Amino acid sequence: MSHQNDALNAAALAVSSAKGDRVFQELTRYLATILNVQLALIGRFLGEPPQAIRTLGLYGGGAYRENFEYRLETTPCRAVVGGGFSVVPRDVATLFPEDEYLPKGAVGYAGFPLKDAAGRVAGIIAIISRQAIEDAALVESVLKIFAVRAAAELERRAHEEALAASEANYRAIFEAAEDAIFILDYERGAILDANAKACSSYGYTREELRRVGAGDISGHEPPYTNDDMLRLIAEVRAGRGPLRFDWLRRNRDGSLDWDEVTLKKVDIAGKPHILAMTREITERKTAVEALRGSEEQYRAIFNASADSLVLRDADFRVVDVNPSYEAMSGRRREEALGRSDLTMSPPELTAHVKQLHARALAGERVVFEALARRKDGTRFNIETRGVPILHKGQPHVLYIGRDITARKTEEELLRASEEQYRAIFDASEDALILWNSDLQRVDVNPAYERIYGFSRAEVLKGVYADNVPPEYIERRRDTVRRTLAGERCHFELESVRKDGTPIHVEVRTIPIQHRGKPHVLAIARDVTGRRAAEAERAQLEKQLRQAQKMEAIGHLTGGIAHDFNNILQSILGNLTLAAERTEALDDPKLARALERAQISAQRARELIVQMLTFSRGRRGEARLLSLPQLVGEAAKLLRPALPSTIELRTELAAQVSAVRADPVQVEQVLLNLAINARDAMAGVGLIALAVREARHAGAVCSSCRQKFSGGFVELSVHDTGAGISADVVDRMFEPFFSTKDVGKGSGMGLAMVHGIVHEHGGHILVDTAPGLGARFRIALPAARGASAALAASSPGGKESGRLAGSVLVVDDEDMVLELMGDLLSGWGLEVTLKSNAVDARYAFAAEPQRYDLVLTDHTMPRVTGLELARDIHRIRAGTPVILYTGYGDDIPREELAAANVHTLARKPVDPAELFALLKTTLKQTHNTAK
Repeated sequence: MSHQNDALNAAALAVSSAKGDRVFQELTRYLATILNVQLALIGRFLGEPPQAIRTLGLYGGGAYRENFEYRLETTPCRAVVGGGFSVVPRDVATLFPEDEYLPKGAVGYAGFPLKDAAGRVAGIIAIISRQAIEDAALVESVLKIFAVRAAAELERRAHEEALAASEANYRAIFEAAEDAIFILDYERGAILDANAKACSSYGYTREELRRVGAGDISGHEPPYTNDDMLRLIAEVRAGRGPLRFDWLRRNRDGSLDWDEVTLKKVDIAGKPHILAMTREITERKTAVEALRGSEEQYRAIFNASADSLVLRDADFRVVDVNPSYEAMSGRRREEALGRSDLTMSPPELTAHVKQLHARALAGERVVFEALARRKDGTRFNIETRGVPILHKGQPHVLYIGRDITARKTEEELLRASEEQYRAIFDASEDALILWNSDLQRVDVNPAYERIYGFSRAEVLKGVYADNVPPEYIERRRDTVRRTLAGERCHFELESVRKDGTPIHVEVRTIPIQHRGKPHVLAIARDVTGRRAAEAERAQLEKQLRQAQKMEAIGHLTGGIAHDFNNILQSILGNLTLAAERTEALDDPKLARALERAQISAQRARELIVQMLTFSRGRRGEARLLSLPQLVGEAAKLLRPALPSTIELRTELAAQVSAVRADPVQVEQVLLNLAINARDAMAGVGLIALAVREARHAGAVCSSCRQKFSGGFVELSVHDTGAGISADVVDRMFEPFFSTKDVGKGSGMGLAMVHGIVHEHGGHILVDTAPGLGARFRIALPAARGASAALAASSPGGKESGRLAGSVLVVDDEDMVLELMGDLLSGWGLEVTLKSNAVDARYAFAAEPQRYDLVLTDHTMPRVTGLELARDIHRIRAGTPVILYTGYGDDIPREELAAANVHTLARKPVDPAELFALLKTTLKQTHNTAK
């Protein structure tokens, strides 16, 4: 109800506000705005009975429209002829398919008749809506309010037209109207009598008017008692009547009105009187003044118009031209008046233009273009519009000519530019979207259709994907607003294709002028592939950085291990020599001290082994083994190393493929992971060990960042600790990286795990999250089809006794060289010491039969141990060479065999192992010599 009251109040206010010559246009604008409809019109019926409608006011799409004339029979307006309200709530376009004037998208229609004072239907006021009309009663009420105002204006204009068209008819109608009549005293001019019209018009009773005497204004100002009126009455008495004049009179209530007054002498009852007949002409007076102003305005506009104006009558004769015509044609006004041919357009157009002239006389606006010629022969393009008008009551046509040479040139340039624009627009590989200032998409190119999946027609209808959120659409419109204000925008966002597929697009917007109006060109590029490539490249770069970092750390570790091994070699050897001397001293305390030092040195040796394993410089002896069996046995040894507050649980699959691995190194992996799990739980919780077969496709290793696929046997170690944060996961496989307190960890455990696992062709997967524990999965390649039978072995016994033979020892470390001399000579060997390979080669070449064995370091300046072994083999084939090294780099077996290297040993060499190795080698050498 509030909405209805608001609409009716707005309608009442609107009809009282519409004034002036554009009253019909203003009424249609108010009507369209109040009812929120697509189109509003006011028109006058033509013919009797009505055959057509001539619009007087037309408003739609936010702008006034040019008036036109259309046939009544094919439109919904024909129902109003009967005099009542007509409404088509919906489907008006379907019900009136032949109505070519219905705007696109029309759904609802309503019309109301405009009636004159006699009750005849003279015109119509109507609206057309894009939505169905749900409240027909409200629409009828609003139309009825507007119809009263429009009908009054229509009748007033009809009266003015009739007056202008026929003064005689107007005068007859005016004289036949009811007049106010006064009978005045012949001498004094006092009012003797007045009719009812006079009383009602002036607001006095008859008795009051009779009491008014000439010049008597006591209490009232009578209508005609001033000096001017007395002078006019005197002229009538003098025989110069009857007199007719306009007079501004004041009514009893103080209001002013114009009267047309006629004074004449009449005889009443044989006596002379003055008869005063008055007719209120306030409205006519105002109209005349307006007409006079309009005529003056017409002449001023006619003469001042920059366009050429030519007025022709019904016979096509030139009635008037303006100065612009003279300037454009080169002819004076006198030369054009009265001519019935074309004065500027080509003569061959005469017949066509006269046909247009006939149509214009019938009420139609016409237009044509031509290549015109001036009086001096110069040519130019002219556009001429013919407008039907009434001039002095007769139908004429006003021809408005405009020089469009520049416009035609601009149009040609614009057409070429438009074609170029369209070619570039359609050829672009990027999606192009053109937005207007109303935030509507008005054009897209084929690339847009290809990228987003919408057709151009769908876009122009405002169609979006069903799953596009409203805030996404509003963001795009906000970007258009900012760009219209002059800002260039550039951003990336996630969009959606028509089929719902998400895409990444890079968008740029720029403000442009299109067809003279501000627009925004949005350029969208599909960067989905680029974003994926960038993500993949970032992953590859991360993998490369990880690999380079691990490789660099490996090289660093190998170098450190080499130097440290030389130190350990000296320590272990000297400890062995010292231990051999303690037996003679019989000093138990010294023996225990040496034993503790020996244990510490062995622990240092194990640390170096871990470093070498990480740097991939040391490979174990791989063989086929059953991982469940190995883990089961290792778990028995692991249990005593764990506190009783930790539960150890195993889940070992019975049937899994064998793996090819070094069992000692696998045990080291298991031990390190178990110790880490113990520390992560602070001694309380569950450690679960499991072995199972698994297949992976595109998994990413947690340590090397490489993708891997295939069949694997997985060893998993799961703890119920606090879990591992993401930043620690990224670094935990680096050597010497540890989260433990100083002195509680070397940081080599997981680095060793990384080295061993990848040396065996495997990978590591880590499943963890803060508060959810951690699970390390070691994926080792399955040896499909291979036997998993394992051979048990037991450690050998301690070697002891004396050795015999001559040994050439080569090492660039003086400390190691001196140790070897003392150690080997103490075992009964003849030892020759050389600090470089060059001197050793010369010594061997001088006495090749002297040496039973050569013991040499591999990494030495100038000549390596392997190169020395080759030279020795060339000098005396069959001489056994024991090569030992502290670096992690492997030497291919083929190269060792070619150089006659008997054994490759690792620094630091345990004296007992070295004793056994020398004993075996010298024994083989002696047997061969025999």
